[in-house]
Parts: sequence; structure tokens; C-alpha cells
Amino acid sequence: MKKMISVLTIAGLLASGAQAALAEGVTGATAAGKGIELRQAAEWVGASVKWDAAKRAAVVQYGTTEWIIQVGQSQAQLNGEPYPMLIPAVLNAVHHLQVSVEDVNKALQVHLSVGEQGEIVIDQADLKSRATHLLKQVVAGQFDEMRASMSEPLQATVPVPTLQMMQQQIIAMYGKLDKVLNVSETTNAVHHNVRVMYAGPQGVPVAIDVRFDRDGKVDDFFFPQLLVDNYHAPSYDHPERYKAEEVKIGEGSTALPGALTIPQGDGPFPVVVLVHGSGTNNRDESIGGSKFFRDLAVGLANEGVAVLRYDKRTFEHTFKSQSPTFTVKEETTNDAIAAVQMLATDKRFDAKQIYVLGHSQGAMLVPRIIEQDSKHQIAGAMVFAGPSKPLEDILLWQYQQGLERVKKAGLPQELLAQVEAQLKIWEQSMTLLKDTKYSVSNLPPQFPAGNAYWWFDLRNYRGQEIAKSQKVPLFIAQGDNDIQVEASNLDGWKSGLASRTDVTYKLYPKLNHVFVSSDKPSTGEEYMLPGNAPQEVITDIAKWIKSTK
Repeated sequence: MKKMISVLTIAGLLASGAQAALAEGVTGATAAGKGIELRQAAEWVGASVKWDAAKRAAVVQYGTTEWIIQVGQSQAQLNGEPYPMLIPAVLNAVHHLQVSVEDVNKALQVHLSVGEQGEIVIDQADLKSRATHLLKQVVAGQFDEMRASMSEPLQATVPVPTLQMMQQQIIAMYGKLDKVLNVSETTNAVHHNVRVMYAGPQGVPVAIDVRFDRDGKVDDFFFPQLLVDNYHAPSYDHPERYKAEEVKIGEGSTALPGALTIPQGDGPFPVVVLVHGSGTNNRDESIGGSKFFRDLAVGLANEGVAVLRYDKRTFEHTFKSQSPTFTVKEETTNDAIAAVQMLATDKRFDAKQIYVLGHSQGAMLVPRIIEQDSKHQIAGAMVFAGPSKPLEDILLWQYQQGLERVKKAGLPQELLAQVEAQLKIWEQSMTLLKDTKYSVSNLPPQFPAGNAYWWFDLRNYRGQEIAKSQKVPLFIAQGDNDIQVEASNLDGWKSGLASRTDVTYKLYPKLNHVFVSSDKPSTGEEYMLPGNAPQEVITDIAKWIKSTK
């Protein structure tokens, strides 16, 4: 990626700027080679630069790095420690501080160079610098570089108007995001991810993830909404008893990264595929202090059961998932089947003991997943906190309950008005959803909740209506302290599947929606506290799996 800017070479500086530099009392000179304007270079990668006139020094802030450079001095300060400059900084003809590109790279841990035409070039392999630079361009309303840096699949789903909307939303919610707090990198089987953390409003940090593909192209973005992670590993997590392996599920532009947790010892092992609930869930189903899917993975390893968990499509391919005809088939069931089919070819696992465990929305869709299993590779399935009522009805109940909690808590009128407005929007959407004249082939011209195709594809869905004629054994579990899917949903499964004799039911006292025990009535606020699925849940799953063999 290249961008042209005006940067003077050292030769040009000595020819035209020496007199100005000497007027400022600078006696040092830069060595031969190409120099770089400090402010342009630093701001090019998202750093901030302030000029201290009293000290005749520039202060560069880039994440946790603070670099202080004085005019003409051969020694700078880097994070409070002496930093010897390769070349003393000088003022150029326009009184801009100029330094060597090598010093910029070393101090800021970036990889820049100066091109033949004086342009700043970011090394293609320097994904951290590319991410901060491209995001800075987007926030500034300059979209050409970002578009040119995108993979073809992302370009197809994110035209310039979408980038403009993204910019407007960022500024409306967080401001211009001009202070980088931290830049970090992670790699999975599909993407190299760069998380840029900014100082947001009221001191709350804001993060944006830029996902790069294996060719170094920008392949997607993700905006983490909750940065708190209070999770503690459960007492039954014994890393010496299992091995973890990074894997890829599916092929092409929507392949998913995942993790296999495999018990130590000789296989073949029974194996469980975990299917997420609603929202942009990662492989652990992380929320605050809980990681339900990670608990299941490490807990079942003790019982000799392998687990495959993966990042949900809307998590890993957030923007590429924004299709007008996107449904739960693309969101959930296709990937669950791809995971099952991958495991069926792996000799480390018993092909006759492949199970699926769905949670929340994923649990509700278990009958659809079984229905889509044309090769009959699923030996059994588990429904954990799965709605037996239509999802739109569940959501209406959630909004109503939320409004009651706000009223009882005596929270500010502004918050009450917001919750009332959300409920009203959903009530309007419900009216349209229940109107039989509308369908996926005849959508209403306006649908207040958005994603009309998704909702009309799923409206009035009751999983038990499909499951009652299926033959795959089921284990259906529910916590009785669930604020999102109330315990009465378990009765809906029982009544709908009354004719079947191969279904096991379990109601767990005190367990909330993420299967963590709470002595107080669940409000969702307790999700932020550290908590784990109890050993009883792990044991029950393992016993049920063994009983189906």
C-alpha cells in the first residue's frame, strides 16, 4: 500500500533548510539518506504528536509508547528511558521536525520506508500500522485506500456508502477516535486480527478489530461491544488432560476458525459440536465473567469427550454476513453441518458418536440442523436453554420484562423512555410479523426492527414441531433462573415431544441463561461476575452421551 505525501530528503533539507535550522540554534546535521517528517510519519500510523515550545521538543504518543524528541539533540526519551537517536532531529525548511525513518521504526515499532518520490510506504507485513492507518483514513472520511486494501468478497458487500455510514456511526457514538491506547494482534486459522483500542467518551475505551486474510487484504471488521473479561477457569480445567488444536471449518470466503479440545489418550473419542446463541458470539460464548462453551470443552475433556467450538459467522465475517437474504441457515445451520462433516472424516473421533449441543438460539435450531443432516452423521443432540416458543414472542417477553425492571428500579426517566421506545418498535414489528399477508417473498415495505428477510424466514418457528417426527436422541436442559428464556419453555418441549421416548429432560435449580448458578433472581447483570457451569452439568452431558452409544 502506497500513499504520496510531501517528505523532504536529507539532501533537500541541507540545501534549503539549513539556514532555518541554524536560526533555531540547531548545530547537528542528519546523515546522508532519506529522512522523514516526524508528524507526518507518526500520524500516518495513527499516533499523536504535540509540540512543546518551551522545551523545543515533540511528544509522540502511540498506544503505551511515549517518545520525546528535542531539536538537535542526539538523545531522546522513550517511555522515560534514554533513547539514543541514530540521527539528531532537525527542523526542515518549513520548520517541521525531521528525523530518520530508522528512528521512527525503532521507537514506534513500525515498518515504514520512504519511496523514491518521497512517499511514506507501510510494509505490507506490518498489519498493525496498516490497520491504524486505514482506520484513521476512514474516520477522516477518506475511503479510497481502505477500498483498495479490501479482499474481493469484502468489496462486494462493503461499497463506499457503507464505509460512509460506518464513519458516521463511529463519529456519532465515539467522536473522531484520535487517541490510540493499544494495538494488539491475534491469529487464527482464517484471519490475522489487529485490535486497535482508542480512548472513547467518558474514559471508556473503544475497540475496532480489523481482520486481514492470508494475502494481507482487509477481509472484515468487528466492533466488540463489551471489553470486560472477568472469566476464571473452572476447578475442573486440567490442561494436562487434553490438547487444544486450532482448526478451520469450511472453505472459501466464509470459512470459520475454531478449536478442538481432545482428551489425552487413545481414541477414537465421542465428539460434540457446540452451536452458539443469538448475537456475534465467539467460540467460547464469552460474556463478562462467563465462557459457557469453554467450560463445556475443558470439562468434557475430563470425561473422555472431545469438543469442537468455533467462532460464529457473524463474529468472524460480520460485514460479509450483511446480505438482504441472510437467514439462520447462513448464520448457524450451514456451519454446524460443515463442522459435523469435518469431524466425520477425522479418524481421531468415533464417526458413530458425533453430537451437537446448541445453546439458546442455537438450541432452538437443533431440529433444523438435524433436518439438514442429509448424511445422518449426528448421533444425538442437546438443547440447552432452547426456546420452544417463537423467537419473536420470546423477544417481546424480554422487552416487557426489561421495562418492568427499569420501572421497579426507579431508574432515570430518560432510560425508561429508551426502553419504552424499544418495546414500541418491537410491538410494531410483531404486528407485521404476525400478518399472514407478508412473507419472505412479500416483505413489508418498512420493518422497524430491520433484517426483515431473516425474521420472516423464522417467524412462528417452534423446534418441537420438527423434532417430534425425528429419530435422533435428545437431551433438553434448562435453568430455572433464566431471564432470557424462561423455564416454562422446557414444558413446551415436553408437550411437543410427548410421543417420543428417546428424549431426556433436566431442569437445573438456580442456573441462569449462561448456566451459571445465581442465588438472586437473574437480571443479566450477574453475567459480569466470574462464574462457571457446575460440574453437575458436565457430568450429566457425559453420562447422556455414554447412554446413547
